[in-house]
Amino acid sequence: MRVLLVRLGAFGDLIHTLPLAADLHTCGHQLHWLCEERWAQVLQGSPVISRIHTCSRRPDRAEYRRLARQLHDAAFDAVIDAQGLAKSARWAWLSGAPKRLGFRPPRSREGAWLLANRRLPALGVHVVDQQRSLARGLGLRPAGPPRFALPAWKAEAESARAWLQAQKLQRPLALNVGAGWPSKVWPADQQRRWLELAAAAGQRPLVIWGSPAEEQLARELCRAVAQAVLAPPTSLPELAGLLDHCGLLVSGDTGPLHLAAARGCPTIGLFGPVPMERNGPRGQAHPNLQAKSPAWERKRADLVDWSDLNAERVWQLAQTLQR
Repeated sequence: MRVLLVRLGAFGDLIHTLPLAADLHTCGHQLHWLCEERWAQVLQGSPVISRIHTCSRRPDRAEYRRLARQLHDAAFDAVIDAQGLAKSARWAWLSGAPKRLGFRPPRSREGAWLLANRRLPALGVHVVDQQRSLARGLGLRPAGPPRFALPAWKAEAESARAWLQAQKLQRPLALNVGAGWPSKVWPADQQRRWLELAAAAGQRPLVIWGSPAEEQLARELCRAVAQAVLAPPTSLPELAGLLDHCGLLVSGDTGPLHLAAARGCPTIGLFGPVPMERNGPRGQAHPNLQAKSPAWERKRADLVDWSDLNAERVWQLAQTLQR
């Protein structure tokens, strides 16, 4: 069966959906994936995806017509809307696939369920389990641990190894300073204190950043803690290569955290407005800590109480995990 999977973004959400793609591939389905252009680099080269289709974040009418024709010509037998929003459901419907699978409310929002003709409950607490449960609409019963079928990115890993060697770093502890929501960012004073504790223990921690605002914070932290090392600018595949050689990543609930866990790097996940039981990496090498916060608060960082997640507690946990 030829299947289109629609998950437009974002970074961490694509990683959480990859086990569903792996399940479909294992059962013999030919899988295409539709995502936003900026996230295609996360999927390009995955062994379970036959083709990636891309759209812009805000497509105009010409793009709608072009991409709708492209998807329709692919003659999909089924399409799975793994996002559950109006924008993803619209593409699923435009594909022309006779079987249109999606979540039921409340997991599906903005009326997206109205464009699906097979509406499924989101089974499980963790988002990965919920995504994998969509395969039931095609008669599959996913079993076993999830498989994050990311690209190999061997060249990026080799380049990162060479850079770390030049910095005289081997399996460094890493701190990711940012997140997509302000409410998910561990306070800067705690980040600085954690770096100080690592430095006092003889470590040269690596400070990872993504956006220009994150770079500014990362540089400020490195100026404050001389032993800290600023990570170079990276693409997402280059970031994966860098994480392949890290001994541990400390991060809020954001793409780099989930990428690190999927690549086998130990992690400490610091969670605020999103429950760690839903989004947190799983396994003994991936403990998560939960701050007190209003659920799903995106912007008001001042409403998140991080007092129980102080640097000393996170550092003590880090010492038990470094590979």
